[in-house]
Amino acid sequence: MLRREFLKYGAGLAGVAAVQTVSGSLLAQTSSPAPPIFLRIQDVDVELIDGSSVFMWAFSQGAGKPSVPGPVIRVKQGQSVTLSVENLSPSAHSVQILGIPGASFGPIEPGQIGGVTFTASLAGTYFYVDPDRAPLNRLLGLHGALVVEPAASPSGGPVTPYGETQTTPGVRALFSALGNHSRFPGRPWLLGRDKIWVLNQIDPRINKLAEADDLAGALELVGSFLPRYFTLNGLSGVDAAHDEPTVPRGRVGQPLLLRALNAGLATHSLHIHGNHVFTTAEIVSNSHEVRVLNNIIEEDTWSMPPLMRRDLLLPFTKPPEIPDAAWPPRQEKFPLLYPMHCHNEISQTSAGGSYPLGLVTDWVLEGPL
Repeated sequence: MLRREFLKYGAGLAGVAAVQTVSGSLLAQTSSPAPPIFLRIQDVDVELIDGSSVFMWAFSQGAGKPSVPGPVIRVKQGQSVTLSVENLSPSAHSVQILGIPGASFGPIEPGQIGGVTFTASLAGTYFYVDPDRAPLNRLLGLHGALVVEPAASPSGGPVTPYGETQTTPGVRALFSALGNHSRFPGRPWLLGRDKIWVLNQIDPRINKLAEADDLAGALELVGSFLPRYFTLNGLSGVDAAHDEPTVPRGRVGQPLLLRALNAGLATHSLHIHGNHVFTTAEIVSNSHEVRVLNNIIEEDTWSMPPLMRRDLLLPFTKPPEIPDAAWPPRQEKFPLLYPMHCHNEISQTSAGGSYPLGLVTDWVLEGPL
């Protein structure tokens, strides 16, 4: 049996390379299969913000370091994708990509390898999870993001995160306005300019039972779930606010797409300062399929119930509280840092400490174009 690896708190998504990076050309090789994806599952100990540690399961990319959440997988729309997973844990596990029919396999017995080949038919943001003992295995670390990028340049329209047949008139109008309207001065959105925010919560009582191999007891305790730690890409508080893979950065007029996913059991209400966001896609709750929205609403707080996935455009415009006469700012110099935090009080005042040691990060305006 492999020695259980200790994950230093603060790793988050750092060092987790996309299995397939975004191509410089939108005309991706969709007729060719994506490079094979090979993941491993293993037991780990994860250090939390207060120095304590909990037992979890984690995915790793090949021989790479395990992480919670798992490695970000990026493929192109229309590609055939082969995903294989080796189980290095002493308990059986399975894998499912929520929202992609047929993309599931398992159980994978200890020491065995399972796999599936599927077609990434629709662009969008997806979860891959372990569905066994739901929601226990997902909650205890076996979750990650799969991003399906659009396959080809749109014919005469703006670049969006979705395929041409998926893109609604509302999304097309929003992305057409970027860099071409006084409301959104600057540049159009660039494919691949995104950040992934994976939310999760930890109740150490459940982790302790799972570590003792009392999986039935751990699953029963889920019914009285009492989260004590709240994480964003595996981090909390100041660590999340200083994590480069987590923190959106850019100049005024460089819009960015937030891909938000909630792996946990608690509902969050995420609130961002300095700019409003525009939800462009979310899931259909019963099927987990990606639904691109047409009625685009400007909002400063958005709900993230369990297993929700939302794409949100962060426009990187001049903050509305700064008068035009005071722009560019002279008293408070660039870069300007604005927080994102959860409006649900429990995520700010639990075992991680009082705000800002809960579910929080920053986004950064680095200067004018």
